[in-house]
Amino acid sequence: KGFAGNDDDDDFTESQALPEAAFDPSLFPMDIPMELIQGGKTVKTYPLAPGVERIQLLFQTNGRPLKCKVGLWLGPLRQTHNCEMNIEDGSEFPFRYILKFKNVGQVLRIETSKMHELPVLAGVLIPSPERQEELKKNTEAVWKSAEKTLIQGGSVEGGKGAVRTWVIPENVESVQFLSWAKDTGMKSFKMKIELLHGPNNVKQEFDLQCGGGSQPYHCVFETPGPDWQIRIYNKKFLEDGLFQCAVVPYKVI
Repeated sequence: KGFAGNDDDDDFTESQALPEAAFDPSLFPMDIPMELIQGGKTVKTYPLAPGVERIQLLFQTNGRPLKCKVGLWLGPLRQTHNCEMNIEDGSEFPFRYILKFKNVGQVLRIETSKMHELPVLAGVLIPSPERQEELKKNTEAVWKSAEKTLIQGGSVEGGKGAVRTWVIPENVESVQFLSWAKDTGMKSFKMKIELLHGPNNVKQEFDLQCGGGSQPYHCVFETPGPDWQIRIYNKKFLEDGLFQCAVVPYKVI
């Protein structure tokens, strides 16, 4: 089932049944070849050839905090996607996502934190054209079936937008998070995502910005055990900050 977010910490409400493909382990694989990127603001780039429009990403550590920035660049000046992650333990909480972008030849850029003692293991998988089409159909099927929540932007100065919270059932070991603005004006979106274990213990934190119409954001958050919440803050303006998101199960025990 999918879940409806709320702004007052109520329990989940169920939506219509999700397609079987939503629980396919190959959607977010853990066996991607990994590359060690040293800490100390080390930068690694991955040119993406024209025709590529989806990649699968995996980030983890050997038990240390996971801190890095992921950016997608179209030329030297235009950044079309940015995700900054701060995870307490990159071994317990690996981060996986599918990134969609225009197939015009862009460059993926990964930068570690300034702390030399925090290297990152990164996996970048460029699927075959056939697999990219399968991933597209899967994302669209999950999005169509999921219960979606609107999140409004903030003041005219930006920031201070709406906040939505999902309480995760204890039998859900990981959840899929999807965000898209294709039905709310095709604007880019900017948000802060927190995963809390208990009422105020932030274990995973993400600052995310990407194009809303052409870039559906699809990722997996690890939520092992009880007492997990997901909290989303809209960081854009009132005039163009509206987007939709959905939280649905991935691994259920």
